Amino acid sequence: MRKVLLLNASEEILKVITWQHAVKLMLTGKAHKPHGHDDEYEINTTSGIFCLPTALILAQYVHVPYGNVAVNKDNVLKRDEYVCGYCSRRLSSSTGTVDHIIPRCKGGKNVWLNVVASCKGCNNRKDDMSLKEFKAKYGTELMIKPRIPARDFMVFTGMNIDTHETWTRWVEIK
Repeated sequence: MRKVLLLNASEEILKVITWQHAVKLMLTGKAHKPHGHDDEYEINTTSGIFCLPTALILAQYVHVPYGNVAVNKDNVLKRDEYVCGYCSRRLSSSTGTVDHIIPRCKGGKNVWLNVVASCKGCNNRKDDMSLKEFKAKYGTELMIKPRIPARDFMVFTGMNIDTHETWTRWVEIK
């Protein structure tokens, strides 16, 4: 799948967009190829080959009020790499749930440091127990340490960055 890195006029990473969205931005003059960036996709059209850069920079700076990444099921699963925090079972969007480490009924909040990806079995077993109660009853411990994810991490999670080595000017690939 052809993805394009969208950068603000300051070359700050905004997000990864589809090639179709990238073409629209280029054709309307809202974005262009970054200076010195030569990697591109060749897209066959009825009027010939269209060369689309793998990264685009907006023509005008857009102020983006950055807040924290939203705490929701999809983002928690991404942060925890689709692995249950209790039994390490592989999860999917349909099999994964979000467990509140300190249950909401006991004053726990819906914040990054209090949530973990969980399989339905572990989440149901833990129910409204504290970690201490859960460990005493089932011998199960929390295997990951919840953290607040970086915005850039959430942009690139699940994407095969290796195929975009020309993005290294903007993205640190580990």
